[in-house]
Order: sequence, then structure tokens, then C-alpha cells
Amino acid sequence: MRKLYAKVGLVVIALVFVFTMISFLRENWGADAKPGPVETFLANLILGMAHPDGSEISNPIPADEANREEGRHLFEHRCAFCHGVEGAGLGENSMQFYPPVPSLVEEAREYSDGQLHAIISRGIRYTAMPSFAKEMPPDQIWKVILWVRHLSRPSGQAQQPLTLNE
Repeated sequence: MRKLYAKVGLVVIALVFVFTMISFLRENWGADAKPGPVETFLANLILGMAHPDGSEISNPIPADEANREEGRHLFEHRCAFCHGVEGAGLGENSMQFYPPVPSLVEEAREYSDGQLHAIISRGIRYTAMPSFAKEMPPDQIWKVILWVRHLSRPSGQAQQPLTLNE
């Protein structure tokens, strides 16, 4: 009976290995290619494990106009180069990055304030997202999050066009 289980186990392992290799070889590994299903799955799995902490933390900065405006100013000078002034991931050099710069208008809705704070503070390794922990104190990061939340409001709400203030 043990030999049967061992043989079945080896067959299952071999099938998983073959499936993985076929999937791996079918991926388009060019830097300008859209990630395939295996890469997307693994990236989402790893990202989900990388930022589980902070999901229960809410933004301690009041969402008033002054804080939001300061968040906008910080966003324009720290984030717009990659994410664009509208937050859509269309910054000056965003097309050169791989993985692509995400749209904060859409993807920020998937994360809690605490998770966004962790991402901005620590960055994301092997992407163009740097750590801002040494450049911005936590209260400034929270204000940027206020502005990101403003950008990522549901589409039914009016939003003024943005311009980059120099």
C-alpha cells in the first residue's frame, strides 16, 4: 500500500512540475509584455502576504481641505513623476517602468489606509516604488493618502482637472 501511495505521489509531483514548466515557458518574459496568468497570480499572492499588516489602521489625519491640499502638494512633488498628476499611472516616465506603474485611481480602492501607508513607507522591492520612510514623516504620508483617496473617489463624483504646480 505504501508503494502505491508513493507512486501516486510521484505522479502528482511530476504532473505539477510539468504544468509549471509549460506555464513558465509559455510566459512572454519581455519587459514590455503584459504579465501572464502565472506571473499575475504569484505577484498578487506575494503582494498580499507582503502587506497584511496595517489593514486595520485608519488614517489619523482629519480629511479637511487644508490637509488634503497639503497631500496634493506632496503628491505632486513626490508621486506625480511616476503616477501622473491625475494618479492614473501616466507620469512623465511611467511607460519605462516594469512592472507598470499602477493607477491609484483604481487600485488604491483595494487597499486600506494602513496598507497604503505601509506601501508608501516601505516601498515595494523589485518595482519602481521606492520607500519614502526616510524622506517623509508619517503625517505627510497620511496626507498623501488623503489625496490618493480624493483621486480614487467613485466616478460619479465631480473632480477638478489637475495641473502640476512647479
